[in-house]
Amino acid sequence: MSRAVRALLGAVVVLALAGAAVLTATVLGGGDRCDAALRDLDGRCVVLDAPPSAAAADLRPTGGRFEAPAQGLDVPLTAMPGTRAVLDPPTFTEAFVLADPDRTSASGVRPLVVAMHAVRDGRAPGNAFFEPGAPDPAVTVAPGDPLRVDGVAYVVERTEVLTKDAAAASPEIWSRLPDGGQRLVVLTCLQRAGVTGAARENVVVHAVRR
Repeated sequence: MSRAVRALLGAVVVLALAGAAVLTATVLGGGDRCDAALRDLDGRCVVLDAPPSAAAADLRPTGGRFEAPAQGLDVPLTAMPGTRAVLDPPTFTEAFVLADPDRTSASGVRPLVVAMHAVRDGRAPGNAFFEPGAPDPAVTVAPGDPLRVDGVAYVVERTEVLTKDAAAASPEIWSRLPDGGQRLVVLTCLQRAGVTGAARENVVVHAVRR
């Protein structure tokens, strides 16, 4: 992790992360009157019941990038706080590294967590990680795939699809681990075609530093 990201993670005061990402399900709609934060990677407007608040998120640009070369993804990386209940990235064009000042303790280190939105019938960063437009989408990330977080290289070990409750209880995401300082977890919501309402599952990508 770069010095800039380390400084940002230490500077943002938030509750310790202990819950899983509850990422808002979204649908694309028409219309030209749309806030820039509510546009996807193709510039199309995202319609949702309760737009996330960028101001409330206390965002801190890192100046870095999140890259998944095998999936053709390269987006800005922004630091944001998380809470025990909800991780709600405030835009649909960035990846968000969770600012966790209590990440390290004598018992170990929590994995670095990066969260991003996926949108139904559109293209946000998280859409790169599963088959689009399918009722039972396949995950498109495979063991051995490279990931880069602010220039730091990781390699994917495995992926899983978890319900939000299961993700909230996963010690592999939220516990301090002996090797947690070398580990990365990427979270996005799994959007299923033909399903309405909030996404019920998360795609979880587990990676280790090279």
